[in-house]
Amino acid sequence: MTDVLILGGGPAGAVLARRLTGLGHGVTLVTCARRPAVEGLSLRAVEGLRRAGCLEAVAAAGMPAARRVDWNGQRTALNGEHLVDRSCLDDALLRDVSTWASAGAVGLSHGTVAAVRRGKDGWLAVDAAGSTLGSGSFLVEARGRRAPNAPARESGPRTLAVGRLYLGPAEQAGSAAFSFADGWAWLAALPDGRRIVQLVIDGAESPARADLTAWHAATVASLPQAAGWIAGCAPMGEAEVRDATAIRRSPGVEADRLRIGDAAFAVDPLSGHGVYAAVAWAFAAAAAVNTLAADPAALPAVERFVEDRCTGLFAHAADAGKQFYRAEERWSGRPFWRRRAAWPPAPLPTADRGIRRRAVVVNDRIEERPVLVTPALPRGVLAIDGVELGPLLDSVASDRSLDGDLAQRCGQQLGQPPGRVAVALAWLANNGFLPGGAKPPSAMTTTMKNANS
Repeated sequence: MTDVLILGGGPAGAVLARRLTGLGHGVTLVTCARRPAVEGLSLRAVEGLRRAGCLEAVAAAGMPAARRVDWNGQRTALNGEHLVDRSCLDDALLRDVSTWASAGAVGLSHGTVAAVRRGKDGWLAVDAAGSTLGSGSFLVEARGRRAPNAPARESGPRTLAVGRLYLGPAEQAGSAAFSFADGWAWLAALPDGRRIVQLVIDGAESPARADLTAWHAATVASLPQAAGWIAGCAPMGEAEVRDATAIRRSPGVEADRLRIGDAAFAVDPLSGHGVYAAVAWAFAAAAAVNTLAADPAALPAVERFVEDRCTGLFAHAADAGKQFYRAEERWSGRPFWRRRAAWPPAPLPTADRGIRRRAVVVNDRIEERPVLVTPALPRGVLAIDGVELGPLLDSVASDRSLDGDLAQRCGQQLGQPPGRVAVALAWLANNGFLPGGAKPPSAMTTTMKNANS
C-alpha cells in the first residue's frame, strides 16, 4: 500500500502525482483510456504543465496555433491556443508518470475502477472483476466528470457540447470560435487533416440521442462559418455529446480523502479556464495532502484552504464566462444567451482591504498566517521578496523613531536583510499601506508571494 492513491491520470491527477513524489510521498495512480477528443489548451495551462515537470505533455501540446474569434459582429485575433488530441495528451502524461515510476516514486495501474472501498488500513480501488487496481492511505478522486457525483454546491445553466470529427486535406493548425443565435461554436483543425466542429447549446435544446448526428449536420449546414470549415472534408463517425455545465461540488476533504480537478468543479468551456484550473488545483492539493499526511490535526485549516481555493477558482472562471456571454448583444433575448448572461446572479464579491488571517501555503504545508488582502488581490499576499507583510506592518506601526533608516530598524526587529525589507516597504507604500506617513525607500523590483500559490 502506498501513501496516496490517485484515481485519474489526466492533467490534475498527473500533476498532483508529480508534486507529491517531489515531496517524498509514494503514489499509485490508476488510469483508464478515455474516448477520443480534440481540445484547446491555453498558453498558461501548458506553462503549468511545464512547471510541474510534465515535459512529455508539454511536447505533445506542440506550438500554439493561431485562433480567431467572431463575436458580437466583430472579428478578433486573440492569443493562440495549443490544439491537442486528448488521447495523445493523456498518453504523454502517462509517459511522464512512467518516468517517475521507473525511479520508484509512482506506481502506475491501468483499468476501470468499479468500486472504491475504505478499510482499516486505507483505500482500495477494484475493477468489475474484483481485482485490485491500487491502494493507498490517502485517496484523491481525480476522474473528472466521470467521478461519482458529490453534492452540488453551485451549478450554471445546463450546457451541452455536441461535436463531430471530420477528415480533410492536411493544412496548418488553427482554431476559431463564433456565436450564433442559439449557442456558440468552436472549430479546430489539426495538421493531419482532422477537423472538429463543436456546438455548445442549452441542455433544453438538445435533440434526442438517436437524432444527434442528423441535428449536428443540419445545424452546421445552416452556419456558413462552420460549413466552410469542413468544406471538402468527410465525417469521421457520429456526433457525440458531452456535459459542459459549470458545476461546483463539495471537494470532500477529509483527513484521508480529497476531490480535485473536474471532480470538484468543472467550468463552462467559454471561460477558457478548464485545464488551467485543474493544474492550478493540483498544485494547491499537493500542499493539502502533504499537510494532512504529516499532521491530521491540521484538517480544519486544510478544509478552509481547500474550500476557499475551490470556491475562488470556480467563481473566477464563472465570472469570466459571464463577461463573454454578456459581450454578445445581438441575441441577448434568446434563451441560451439570456440564461448565461444572468449567471452567476451576483457579481464577484469585492475583497476587503487589510491584514486578515488565512490558511495559506508555506513551504508546501498549509498554515494559518496573516496576509494582506486587497480588492485586486482577493486571495491575499503573504510576503514580498521573502518578507511577510503582517509582521512587517506590525513592526512599522510600533516604530517610534522619526529619523534614520526604517528598513534597517524593521529588518533588525524581524531578522530580515534591510534590502529585502526596503523592497517590501516600497511595495506597501505604493499600495497605500504605510501608516502615519511613514516614508519608504525608493521603489525596487519586487518578488510577490501570493497566499495560495
